[in-house]
Amino acid sequence: MRRPCYVVDAFSAEAFGGNPASVVLDGAALSPLQMQRIAAEMKHSETAFPLPAREPGSDFHLRWFTPAAEVRFCGHATLATLHVLVEEAKRIPVPESGVARVRFGCKAGVLRVELSREGGRLRALFETPPTRFRTQSVPGEALAAMNVVPEALDPRIPPHRAESEEGNLYLCVQGREALARMRPDSRALDALGRRLGVAGFVPFTLAPEQGVDAALRAFFPFYGIEEDPVTGSACGHLALLYHRFVPGPLPRRLVFRQGDEVGRPGRVEIEIRAEEGPDPVRAYVGGAATVMVRGELEVV
Repeated sequence: MRRPCYVVDAFSAEAFGGNPASVVLDGAALSPLQMQRIAAEMKHSETAFPLPAREPGSDFHLRWFTPAAEVRFCGHATLATLHVLVEEAKRIPVPESGVARVRFGCKAGVLRVELSREGGRLRALFETPPTRFRTQSVPGEALAAMNVVPEALDPRIPPHRAESEEGNLYLCVQGREALARMRPDSRALDALGRRLGVAGFVPFTLAPEQGVDAALRAFFPFYGIEEDPVTGSACGHLALLYHRFVPGPLPRRLVFRQGDEVGRPGRVEIEIRAEEGPDPVRAYVGGAATVMVRGELEVV
């Protein structure tokens, strides 16, 4: 059976920027094994499958697969999916003025989305799963595996581990040059990550240029991804950590850069909002997206 399939450069308004993701529509009859095989065939860091709603109060369900495993949440493939559902498949109407609000379910829960148009461009903002942070000591061999010396760490924000499903380790370095010099040793980082109980390593630097609040990189050896070009989930969690150490009034807009070191520059727009409930500060992530491929996928 043939199914609509798209390749989208997420977090970039231009082709060959940001992070490419595959989006496969009409996959309700696909088994998890078939989804995994499709993701391995597409070879992007994530392939997204928007499916009929499963959870009460949601409009659709989302699953994401890396070439090696399913993940609980993926930011750039969510942005890619929203652009496909709105602009390509015309399955979510968005007014020329005002905001369309939808919800999608996933393994991380039911998350909210706001869709609007700004200067003719679709503006998609989606809620990222909440997390807690705790300080984390970083072994010297982990720094060596990223080609960073201890003196390059920025004392303004000590290393923290996000206590979400991924358990990413965030470490602040002093300056864009220290960030650019990093050369990840994926095999060593994978072994260290398994020992520390973290799936990803996210180094970042503060205010690298005017109009940009932070620049970051993301290494996910646990998922077989040496370096992810632009990572919406990591940016959402980093925004919460950033707000803790660089406080400001809410709601708050931030801009992060990622992907320059791998030749796929992207910009991530983030809104931090105060909300009621057990997680009073939440991050919403969005950005531009560019559809690169429109086609059909043959699944036997």
